[in-house]
Amino acid sequence: MSPNSDDDTFFEGQEEEEDCCDSPKISQEDGYYTCLNCGSVYSRVLDDSPRRAFTQEEVQKRKSNERVYSPIGPRTIIRGSRDARGTLLSPKYKSKFNRLAKIHRSLTTSYERNLWIALPNLQRLQKRLGIPDIVAEDALRIYTQTVKKKLTMGRSIDTLLAASIFCALRVHGIPRTVEEITNVAQITKKKVIRSYRLIYTEILPHLNLKVQRFTSDRYVDKFNDELHLSMQCRNIAVKLIQKAGESGFNSAGKDPKGIAAASIYIASKICNENRTQKEISKLAQVTEVTLRMRVKDLSKYASLIN
Repeated sequence: MSPNSDDDTFFEGQEEEEDCCDSPKISQEDGYYTCLNCGSVYSRVLDDSPRRAFTQEEVQKRKSNERVYSPIGPRTIIRGSRDARGTLLSPKYKSKFNRLAKIHRSLTTSYERNLWIALPNLQRLQKRLGIPDIVAEDALRIYTQTVKKKLTMGRSIDTLLAASIFCALRVHGIPRTVEEITNVAQITKKKVIRSYRLIYTEILPHLNLKVQRFTSDRYVDKFNDELHLSMQCRNIAVKLIQKAGESGFNSAGKDPKGIAAASIYIASKICNENRTQKEISKLAQVTEVTLRMRVKDLSKYASLIN
């Protein structure tokens, strides 16, 4: 039979023939049963084993034990008698890779070693916070300047990364609260604010970057979307803030998130889209006491809305 014909027909014909040689030695080669003595091909190797169903515990364990590899940095990492992929090394290769890793470490600078750790952490924070790529690029640019100016002395990498992300968000005018970043990065708010002030005074002027001041009406859009309120509710909340400012309401020293949360709460009552104070205060990262105080201040101007 011609080898140019259909593969299945060809192999079926081969199966019907007698043994290929006097002493056939059948083996699995590249997915086919072949004779190692004469090279004859018998049939395909088909896997008929049942599919393995993993339990939820096995899936979680697999995720927790999965190795995380840095996209940059040396690959000659030795952990005991295994390499970075967990492959067991012979004594010859263990000595060789230990020597290569030592040479590699001696050729790298502290700046490069810092970025080997910081870049994967930045990518993790970007994914969890849902930050656009352009913001992440500016955050990395800000962070690299802090490393070059040696502002990392006495400060953790994660703290400076969180502060760099917060700076980049404010540069692009994206209203994200510092509490959102600290909750994901598992860092105290005090440390992030302190690092943010350092970056604001030492780094941003050299990069010609300016942060945008977030007013309360900027947070209204964010809170309105996350609470799934109507556009009418959003317009009433913004108009309430504007009328309060025109009528002499002094917002100096008051958290704009609290003012925005209070205006959203009052507007939801007017539009019969009621939301609880606990729900709004948790979203705005303010206490319920602060929310009630701002509601009391803005309620005086609710009658000015037409």
